[in-house]
Amino acid sequence: MKITVIHGQGHKGVTYTMTQTVLNFLITDKDEIREFFLPKDGPDFCCGCFNCFLKGESFCPSADKVQPIALAVEWADIILLDSPNYVMEMSGSMKNLMDHLAYRWASHRPHGSMFTKVGIVVSSSAGAPPRGTVRSMARQLRWMCVPKVYTLGLACYTAPGEAIKPQRMKLITKKAERIAKAVRRRAERPRPGLRGRIMFGIFRKMQSSPDSAWNPTDRDFWVNQGWTQKCRPWRQ
Repeated sequence: MKITVIHGQGHKGVTYTMTQTVLNFLITDKDEIREFFLPKDGPDFCCGCFNCFLKGESFCPSADKVQPIALAVEWADIILLDSPNYVMEMSGSMKNLMDHLAYRWASHRPHGSMFTKVGIVVSSSAGAPPRGTVRSMARQLRWMCVPKVYTLGLACYTAPGEAIKPQRMKLITKKAERIAKAVRRRAERPRPGLRGRIMFGIFRKMQSSPDSAWNPTDRDFWVNQGWTQKCRPWRQ
């Protein structure tokens, strides 16, 4: 299996520990992994220039930082995003990366391989459970057409430099093992999901319409893939 991990923070706290616990159960000697730590490995803030939509992703002012991550996401069988819960949301660095990857949403130019991948999102918080954060990151992957996304969110206050309490670590380990097993089973039998096929049908109709001429870059992408005809990304 090929796994890409994108950490929404540079420090190695509770969220990082949760991710590593999942990976310890998930990875075998035969697997390959690529990791990125934000903001160090990430792009500058999106300036809203629309170049990625209207001209192509290579015209983004931060393409030199965005594209290595985008290619690693497309390369992987399993995509893992993690971020601490910051003001009830993902970190600014992770959100910024998602802004840069918006051209890969189903409504624009989704990469065909995404329809059969598996996603994992991980988050921890010091107070209320980070449900909103994991849902928000999962939403990003689903709009990039990942059919199945597993979530691991947990409230776990641990002061900087302190170890996670044994009882909490036991719970993390139990949840991580369950998710890793489910992800492994799903990744070994990749298949598109109903949500992805419905989204594809909606945006296929949109890109086949004469009104799609407002963005020739998106329209030409769909036409060149053969998706406006009988080709489907999960059969290629």
